[in-house]
Amino acid sequence: MDNSLKKYFTWILSFIFIAAGVLKIISPDNTGDILIFFFHFSYSTTLITVYTLAIIEIIIGLSLVFGFLPRITKSVVIFSCTLFVLIALLGYLNNWQFACGCFGKFSFGRFDAAMLIRNSLLLGMSIWITIDTSQFKKLIPIGSITNNNK
Repeated sequence: MDNSLKKYFTWILSFIFIAAGVLKIISPDNTGDILIFFFHFSYSTTLITVYTLAIIEIIIGLSLVFGFLPRITKSVVIFSCTLFVLIALLGYLNNWQFACGCFGKFSFGRFDAAMLIRNSLLLGMSIWITIDTSQFKKLIPIGSITNNNK
């Protein structure tokens, strides 16, 4: 069960990273607007940044699927998901009223409690695929409860 859950979470996370990257490439507008708003980038700098982020997201997603450098990839995924949660929390607390730009112009999500919960779930999945549950199994006593009472 644990292995299949880890596999499902890996597939979900890889799909999200790949989809986010591809959609940013198709339509960099929303993400570009966010970068201009926060960092006051020029238009050309914004496009370079958006496309670079998109390529990085696609590489992360593919690395998860194919198991390329798994420790590094999973660490980057945890870092990214932590960053997503922090940005969602910041947007929620400051009541930002614009789309996040996560999926290019296809981003309709606002910085609300639902976004915070979604990103927290992604962070939880990223932690789950990283931890070695075999260490936890060593902590669980083997045998039934009735056998341990003797």
